Amino acid sequence: KYFITASSGNPNISEFMGVGMVDGVEAGYCDLRNRILEIKQDWAKKIVDKDPRQLQYYTHVCFENLPPFFTDTISTVKQDF
Repeated sequence: KYFITASSGNPNISEFMGVGMVDGVEAGYCDLRNRILEIKQDWAKKIVDKDPRQLQYYTHVCFENLPPFFTDTISTVKQDF
């Protein structure tokens, strides 16, 4: 499961943060503002060590792909309200 938080206009909250969970355990964390992508579990670290493309994929999703999507979505919702 992925839990994502996006915000707009609050300087105290990152514009985009995400947590990946597996069986209720945090496997990874992403924070756009602080440019953090952290693998939290040893088994997940082994996966990205074995296949660096996995880390490249999640880095791209965290820092380049999803933030603009959520920024646009927030902008649209703000206009609607």
